[in-house]
Amino acid sequence: MTRAEETIRREQQQIQEMRQRETELVQATDREIALLQHQLGEKSYTCQVNGPGLTSATVNQPTHVLVQLTDSSGRPYSLPLNVTAQLELVSKATPTNQPEATPTSPPVVTVTDKTMPSSRWPWSKKPPSQYEVSYTPVSRGQHKLHVEVNDREINGSPFTVTMYPDPRQLGHPVRTVTGLNLPYGIAFNSNQEMIVSEWGGHRLSIFDIRGQKIPTLGSRGDSPDQMIHPAGIATDDTDNIYVSSWHKLQKFTSSGELIKCIGRRGRKEGEFDDPRGVTLYDNQVYVCDCNNRRIQVFDLDLNFVRSIGSHGKGRCEFNAPVDVKFDTAGNMYVAEFSNGRVQLMDTSGQFIRVFGQEGEGKLCGPSGLHIAYKYVYVSDYSGDCIVVYETSGQFVTSFGRRGQKEREFRGPYCITSCVDGFMHVCDFGNCRVQIF
Repeated sequence: MTRAEETIRREQQQIQEMRQRETELVQATDREIALLQHQLGEKSYTCQVNGPGLTSATVNQPTHVLVQLTDSSGRPYSLPLNVTAQLELVSKATPTNQPEATPTSPPVVTVTDKTMPSSRWPWSKKPPSQYEVSYTPVSRGQHKLHVEVNDREINGSPFTVTMYPDPRQLGHPVRTVTGLNLPYGIAFNSNQEMIVSEWGGHRLSIFDIRGQKIPTLGSRGDSPDQMIHPAGIATDDTDNIYVSSWHKLQKFTSSGELIKCIGRRGRKEGEFDDPRGVTLYDNQVYVCDCNNRRIQVFDLDLNFVRSIGSHGKGRCEFNAPVDVKFDTAGNMYVAEFSNGRVQLMDTSGQFIRVFGQEGEGKLCGPSGLHIAYKYVYVSDYSGDCIVVYETSGQFVTSFGRRGQKEREFRGPYCITSCVDGFMHVCDFGNCRVQIF
């Protein structure tokens, strides 16, 4: 047995011993819990954390996460705990490469014991230990949320949290990227370089974090490694690039080398008729097959998995689907250009609701989607504006009108954000990207 194999075996044995001993912790003291963690040199496996403030939040809006004591099987336990938490600012550079004013003090994080009093607990055992960690973000950007129990960080801590701006307070763009030829889609790689698909330029343009242009990828043509009117774009964890382009779907390395190309014009599995939005979720590639009125799903090797939807105006039916996105719960949002709506379905494909068809926030021709915390941003190509809803479908705000000035648009398509929470909008007809 090699030294590496022995190390792996020893670590696996330690974790197994920890999980066996966790089931004996019901009667343990705080000191015994800490001693167990210290002896094994591992983070705690005895707490679960969940809540809206675990991955994202909105500036100036209070949020929280809930810490609950459990055993290795996830069963709730009752023990007195010392829970502490703090927020750490990770990145604060703006798209103009000029740091925003950093708050003089970090956001205040409070911990409240939410364990139900025994007198109100209906069962004979003690109520499970629960603690609420709450905070109010003071600035946008990426943060780290540290949560400790009995002076040791719990499993998964620190958690990466992106603080987004309040959509009602988005002002004029902080920067505008010009010189593009009908920009359609935007994606970011692990270096936070912005990749823009140029529908009119038949290429991908890449910009570094300072806004400087890096050599482009692609050229016009119908060969497997060439593009005609590239539209939707997405990246995976290894910075591979997925592009929908003229009845085909392409996968490139980060340096622009073709990995695979599939598709031709048609209605069969793996064939397309004007593919648009491309999104990665749960190691699968979702492609809006616009004129076939469906969403095709592939694995990361571009093998066909399944098809979602059919032509129509009813539930789970589509008419010109142009973009698809997922929230943290795995619910799927689909923007339908010709139906003038956003349709929401759960993880099993069951209809939940539809919004944008009437009343305040009525859409003319939705063309792009972005989910940020509890908000759904919709770019409206025909309305030359951005419309914002809560994930419940409740209208929040809208901004923009037809024009060439700041905060004006001519047929916006993709809308997305970088890790610092800045909103990027492909202002298609004005040949630019506005960053808010």
